[in-house]
Amino acid sequence: MSKKNRPQQRPSRKPPHNQPAPRQQAHYFWRDKRLPALVLLLLPFLLYRASVEFGYVLDDKIVLSENQFVKKGLAGIGDIFTTESFTGFLGEQQALVAGARYRPLSIATFALEYAAYGMKPGRSHFWNILLYAFTGLILFRVMWLFGLGSGKQPWYLGIPFWAAALFLLHPIHTEVVANIKGRDEILALLLALGALYSSIRYAKASRTVWLALSAALFFLALMAKENALTFLAVIPLSLYVFRKSSVRQAAVAAAPLLLAFGAYLAIRLSVIGYLLDSGKAVTGIMNDPFVGASFAEKYATISYTLGYYVRLLIFPHPLTHDYYPYQIPIINWGDWRAWGPLLLYAGLLFLAVRAFRRKGVVSWSILYYLLTLSIVSNIVFSVGAPMNERFLYMPSVGYCLLLAYVAIAKLPGWLARVLPGANWPAMALVGLAGLGFGVKTISRVPAWKDEMSLNKAAIKVSANSARANSYMAYSLYQAGLAEQDATRRKALFEEAIPYVDKALAIYPEYTDAITCKGGLVAGLYQLDGNLAGLLDAFYHLLERGHVPFLDQYLEYLNPRADTAQLSDFYYRAGYELLAKQKKDYALAVKYLGYGLGVSPSNRRLLESMAEVSYGSGDHARALEVAQRGLQLYPDSAILLEYQKKAADKQKG
Repeated sequence: MSKKNRPQQRPSRKPPHNQPAPRQQAHYFWRDKRLPALVLLLLPFLLYRASVEFGYVLDDKIVLSENQFVKKGLAGIGDIFTTESFTGFLGEQQALVAGARYRPLSIATFALEYAAYGMKPGRSHFWNILLYAFTGLILFRVMWLFGLGSGKQPWYLGIPFWAAALFLLHPIHTEVVANIKGRDEILALLLALGALYSSIRYAKASRTVWLALSAALFFLALMAKENALTFLAVIPLSLYVFRKSSVRQAAVAAAPLLLAFGAYLAIRLSVIGYLLDSGKAVTGIMNDPFVGASFAEKYATISYTLGYYVRLLIFPHPLTHDYYPYQIPIINWGDWRAWGPLLLYAGLLFLAVRAFRRKGVVSWSILYYLLTLSIVSNIVFSVGAPMNERFLYMPSVGYCLLLAYVAIAKLPGWLARVLPGANWPAMALVGLAGLGFGVKTISRVPAWKDEMSLNKAAIKVSANSARANSYMAYSLYQAGLAEQDATRRKALFEEAIPYVDKALAIYPEYTDAITCKGGLVAGLYQLDGNLAGLLDAFYHLLERGHVPFLDQYLEYLNPRADTAQLSDFYYRAGYELLAKQKKDYALAVKYLGYGLGVSPSNRRLLESMAEVSYGSGDHARALEVAQRGLQLYPDSAILLEYQKKAADKQKG
């Protein structure tokens, strides 16, 4: 029978052998890939197993251990979703950082934990590790859906496995995983990758349920942390590059994501009351590191941090949780450290655009990195810190994929002329990178055990950070308070002094450091009884700024210390410093009042109080003090002057 006369066969509706139907694909995939999946699942527990013995550190108290909504358990979840994320800790919404914070999802998981078993940091650490492992698994699956896997090679030579493994091994993630608060980052990426996975499944099967799931997961990712917003661009980009979708098809997949973002934005606006600007200026450099910097200095410094990020991805050593002012120096465009990264990123962008037509890994990896980094780069808006290692958590996916791709797909071809057919250079590169990353991660994890270990690790790297120095001093202060032996306690207080002094040298108005220094000198006074030294230290702290602790301790001290020394201090602090130099009349009146409380008949204090009260506009107080003083010192020209002036004001 000729070919023309042969009856045409109907195409089979059943998938060919070894090609499961779409609903079965996920099941077959995990069955066939159970060994690499098991490796990826266990790897985070090998790296971070020590952290299940750790406690709470840093911002854990804000989102968990001292969050009043979390401590309500299930009853607090409503408050968590209807208030700004600092409210459960602070008691009210405060404009501490630009744009405020609305990240309720991770805090809600802490409330669920509290409802189940109370405050158990070890279990919270366990959940972080498990969620991190799940992130590695879904990343592995997405890489396969990108078409980067091959059944012709062992799984341990595959790009999907090594992209996921390098991601899990990378030490830049230690801050996110070992710090319980980092769950917002973990959930944001996990759910955003879930949205990407669902969008790819829609592109393959055209079933609207996948679009709905993608939108739901993307919405939850935004509720975990707002940097998931960048997946509005990442998901269409991924479909266009790896699924060869048309622009129209990618737009269809993105439409539900836009609806989810609109819903999130409406909720956020109703809860916080504004989008990015509360109208209240953020004046402290600990919440806006570019306060006082010029426009040129700000963006030169940002360029420097962008270069620093690339270095940390390639060579993650040394690591620190603290890049606060001025560990990252404010530089200008005359510094090569600003120009170098600018040229590097321009080159990366050029390479990505040039490779974009080929729809490959190189272009996607670079564009993914740039997109996900943009929102935390300080370019668009201030994020409250010059940089942080946790800001690389989401962007690092692009780097890890690119490293795996170059080593496995490109390196053998480049070396083929020298070593034809050899695969060992690829394995050597990714193996050494993975080994180095793993060793560094394991060595870095113990730093997160407690506040003392974390601050000791930070001060070795972040010696120029005001916050790192202040936190180190505070840890030593807390250790001193807990120490029963007086000699050892004094030694700890004295060890802390240089750190807090350096913090104040870096940032003279740093209120946390002023408070810490006040506590330290008060602690030393309790041990040595040196009142003159204490009051001199308090005077110099008032020169820098006023903190409530000084008032509280002075109120404690007033009935217990030498009246003459206290009276002299209150005159110098209240009149000479606060009134004459700082023009802070309200605080001056308060300190002069403290002085009159311990020495009601002190002539200098009475005269100063009359003068300062009059200068501040409190004529009634000025008249009352002047009249009272004149009963004791009728020859006082100052009291007579302010009695007359105040009386005239009262009459007029």
